[in-house]
Amino acid sequence: MIFSARKKHSLTKTLAAMFFILCLPRIPAQIVTSQIYNYSIDLPQMSEIADMTEDETSILFTHQILPVQTAVKVWPQKDFKNSEDCLSATGEKLSAKGEISSVRWRNRDCAVSTISIDKKVLGTAQEGWGCCIPLPDKKSFLTVLSFAPEDRARDCQQFMLSVLDSIMPDRLSTKEAGLITAFAFPKTENKEITLQIAGKNIKTSLDKDDAQASQFVIDREFALFTLFVNQKCWKEAWQRFYRLIARDSAGRIKKAAFDISAALMEDCRKENPDLPEAVLAQKLLTWTQGFSYERKSASADSADFANLPSVLEGAGSDCDSRSMLLMLFYKSFGLDSIMLVSTKYSHAMAGVSLPGCQGQSYALDGKEYLFGETTVQNLTLGMLAKDMQDRKFWIPVEMYD
Repeated sequence: MIFSARKKHSLTKTLAAMFFILCLPRIPAQIVTSQIYNYSIDLPQMSEIADMTEDETSILFTHQILPVQTAVKVWPQKDFKNSEDCLSATGEKLSAKGEISSVRWRNRDCAVSTISIDKKVLGTAQEGWGCCIPLPDKKSFLTVLSFAPEDRARDCQQFMLSVLDSIMPDRLSTKEAGLITAFAFPKTENKEITLQIAGKNIKTSLDKDDAQASQFVIDREFALFTLFVNQKCWKEAWQRFYRLIARDSAGRIKKAAFDISAALMEDCRKENPDLPEAVLAQKLLTWTQGFSYERKSASADSADFANLPSVLEGAGSDCDSRSMLLMLFYKSFGLDSIMLVSTKYSHAMAGVSLPGCQGQSYALDGKEYLFGETTVQNLTLGMLAKDMQDRKFWIPVEMYD
């Protein structure tokens, strides 16, 4: 399916006609959630809402550094045959051309497309990406188009793909790979692996392309993060970097978490009937402490983060990969958990809330999270080196609610 090129307007008039937008002051926008349509988009830092309708059907985002515009529109499903038809019609309103591909994601038939807008249409040739997702209300299509001037589009591509991949149309999508990653790396076949934890051999599996797909997300998000290292919002950008990797990884290691719990929980209940989750949390901490230590990269041009599927397969890892792995496993077991990172200490740790357990902890939103040191063996939850105890130098990384 191809977008057709028909209308010629200025950029402002075209977007205004397409989205029926209001003229609003530019306001910061990071994790944007529609209270009406219940979707969220985790936008890169320094994004702004340039225009928005009162009914939240249309939003236009711009960025303070990159010349990227992201147009969000909610359409009635009854007006279109399917996602491809809706995305095609949306593109026509911008006189955009682009090859549309269908993709099955979150049990929905979605659509993804490149976008190309001739300079005669908007004054400057534009290129980018677009997608369409049926929303859970079964009454609406969500379309998102992200584009930049043609001569800057290559530099902005990671940004645009990250925006589309950060769309979360429902609560469970906060723990699965994003649409773009699912499109680029569809599920293939399982690969069996064995984990040795607490004296047991636990058989589980990953998709054979999980490591490659996860690395795709890591490399893309690191390239985007480097834009903000000298900005005031570097901490928030760093948190987003880890947050999007964690979201992608959660679904990939979900089966491993289930198999670990099934194999160990009975023994944990025997050891401590009152707090079996605390026993399980410690067993996993001890397990990660025995991993082979390896820096993924010492270069400033690539991410020093080992993807979690590879870590489960036995690849070397550093503190942040191990801490994220624990955070996700703890979350899967129903434990409130975070990840803690520090530039001051050049370190990362897991944090887990275990009411009734004492130790060094990090306070966040009225809860105490015990520190979990993953790189020093024989340390228990709640133990923290004396030279790392200043809490102001620790930055919390949380999963989506």
